[in-house]
Amino acid sequence: MRLVAENLGGERGGETVFSGIGFALEKGDALVVTGPNGAGKSTLALTLAGLLHPEGGRIEPSDELARGLRGEPWRWRSRDLLTRIGTVFQSPEHQFLTGSVRAELEVGPRALKLPADERARRVDELLAVLRLERLAEANPFTLSGGEKRRLSVASALATRPRMLVLDEPTFGQDRRTYAELVTLLAAHCDGGGATLFATHDEDLVASLGDRTLRLAGGRAA
Repeated sequence: MRLVAENLGGERGGETVFSGIGFALEKGDALVVTGPNGAGKSTLALTLAGLLHPEGGRIEPSDELARGLRGEPWRWRSRDLLTRIGTVFQSPEHQFLTGSVRAELEVGPRALKLPADERARRVDELLAVLRLERLAEANPFTLSGGEKRRLSVASALATRPRMLVLDEPTFGQDRRTYAELVTLLAAHCDGGGATLFATHDEDLVASLGDRTLRLAGGRAA
């Protein structure tokens, strides 16, 4: 399983933020994207995840990842992305859709038409491991910043995608929850998944990063 970026370009607000980017994300990889604010980390992450159209170059999925789908990920339907590429946005509120934490975690599994008992099992596991059990019936928009971040990561994991693309996933976490998040993401890679992190978190880079891609001046440095 792999996803290859070839001569990739990206825009934000009509201006080019990077170009000529190339790399491969392989099974078990943890690729870290770093760089100063405004370098294009979030734009690159969303482009790789199939949520933004590349402004130059292409993104080529392997047959194992595409599993019968054609074209680049940005051409896939949202339901097709669920089990292939999961995304955590820099601002968690941008991906919340429901009125409770539990319902939010059920969105992806429901879209996949999983049986009720399987949905409940996945949701209960994620609530427990990310310490969200007491907040199961709370409105996602009323959570603290750190709780929102954990919920957004849990929502991405609920569909068990082959790849994860995460934008600042550890921001605002206390020491204990930080360690639990890192353990969960490491398990994803150890199980054959692939992960791309856009982050300023040097501890996360040291803990999980196999390779680092630094964006600066519109290029990979």
